[in-house]
Amino acid sequence: MKILTTLAVWTISLSLFAQKGPRPLPVEDARMDHYLRARKIPELKISITNAAKPLSGTKVKYTAVHLGTATQTTYYTTLDDKGKAVIKMNENLPYQQVWLSIEGYLYTGVLVNTDLEIAIDAGALKGEAYIYRNGILFKGTDAALNEALCKKVLFRKKESDELASRLVQVCLDAANNVISQPLFLKAADSIYTAMQQLDNAYIKDQPAYEWAIRNETDSRFYCWTIVGLKRRDSSSQHLYQKAIAHKPYFMSNEGTGFYRSLSRCYAFSDDKTLPGLQDLLYLKYPTYNSAQKAVLDSIKEWESSTADNKRATLKSLYVRRYQLLKNEVQAADFEQFVQRVEKNSVQPRTDILKLSLMELGKDYFSIAFPRLLNAMQTTWTKQAVQNELKTVASSQKEMQQLFESAGPANADGYFIGKPVASLSFGAQLYRLDSIASIDGLITNLRSKFSGKALVLDIWATWCGPCIADMTNSKKLHEDARDLPVEYIYLCTTSGSDEETWKKRIATLKPAGTHIFINEELENALRKKLNANGGYPTYIVIDQKGNISSDKIAFMQELNREKFAAAIGVK
Repeated sequence: MKILTTLAVWTISLSLFAQKGPRPLPVEDARMDHYLRARKIPELKISITNAAKPLSGTKVKYTAVHLGTATQTTYYTTLDDKGKAVIKMNENLPYQQVWLSIEGYLYTGVLVNTDLEIAIDAGALKGEAYIYRNGILFKGTDAALNEALCKKVLFRKKESDELASRLVQVCLDAANNVISQPLFLKAADSIYTAMQQLDNAYIKDQPAYEWAIRNETDSRFYCWTIVGLKRRDSSSQHLYQKAIAHKPYFMSNEGTGFYRSLSRCYAFSDDKTLPGLQDLLYLKYPTYNSAQKAVLDSIKEWESSTADNKRATLKSLYVRRYQLLKNEVQAADFEQFVQRVEKNSVQPRTDILKLSLMELGKDYFSIAFPRLLNAMQTTWTKQAVQNELKTVASSQKEMQQLFESAGPANADGYFIGKPVASLSFGAQLYRLDSIASIDGLITNLRSKFSGKALVLDIWATWCGPCIADMTNSKKLHEDARDLPVEYIYLCTTSGSDEETWKKRIATLKPAGTHIFINEELENALRKKLNANGGYPTYIVIDQKGNISSDKIAFMQELNREKFAAAIGVK
């Protein structure tokens, strides 16, 4: 009977996913595990015809959206001499979004689930296409859905982008208490109504995939409203309940963004009914030495104190606790995240939300990831954690070997790029298009700035938050000029050129080392340093060679004291 039930579930799942038009299973549906185990890992095929030039070696960049230590991971391949390429997905995920860039021909985003081919008629295309237009044909099981979603991206795009920007700003203002919850609710309702009206106008002529259009809109809306509900009160409880009831169909930016927001909402909730950090640390009290026991006991006493110097004393004690019980504190911190997610959600959503916790625990993955594996019941989420654990462990081992074997370099051996310019305000500019190895770049940076902590700022000339935060970075330079730290700005070549890069630097005037880095080298560096993600990304390499990509989120959040703590200097 059990075998027959399992076969029935598989049959239902497969039929739902194979149909064109009718909605598939939500990502968190209990039947998803069976479906993913029964199917082959999907492929994305690319073909180009009628090109005016040889296609062999044409670069193909593809960025896969997922949940894990990063929200996206970028890969590269090339077309063969027939203008074809086959991309086999690295993960077995339902309707995984892929952002695809085919050099000189197309930039688009598609959902890959069963089989999909993008056929490009270069003769009809007449130049590089954005998202979708004549000359592009989707083929395969996933074709009609992708055509509908791509056309929706282009539909009244300016209005859609403006609504998205308003949504983000309103939600951030609410989260930061800039506006009250009643004002937030009014603004959010107005934005959602306008988003629905846009959907209605599009769906009128594209009714077959209404479910997909509305689901993506809701994923985007609730992803950000959960952020705005950080300080929710009784007036906003109804919106919160609607938000957490949402179920994405796709592993897209919007779908994964929703799960990430919800995971953070639960992980950082202030739940007094669950064990606190001190409570969890005391569970292992008998195994500690006298100094470790003493600092825990002192914190316990001071936390119940009413003395005037309580705050300053506790701050010092917390630092001491971390120094004496670093691994235990990290484990307890992560345990709190896991327990809060488990309390607020049910399976299989619980396991999906835990995937986002990998981002919080990646710097101490050897503690955090096994904890997730032990707590998971869902096969596909377990596989995702196992894959991340393998990748991060390998990268960490390579980095340790790199620093252990690093020796003094010759005075002329610190190659970090071709010198471009030396500017009067203290900016040294380099361009890096190739290097023997990423290990060599890291070694040369550490040798060139021996004795200093390094702050790597990965940014883009077109990234608004990057440029805005560079002003804050410049101020930190001035406030922390006595600290042994070197600021290294790594600007990606993706979407920019050297002249634009130089103009940005000349306008903003941030001192430090500036490297205009080839995007493939940038991606290799991100993977090496476990720093996949968007822009800006900040990586700290302290004076001892310890690497972290989560010490700094934005420079604007730091003063001199917090910055010094982030980079591990006094």
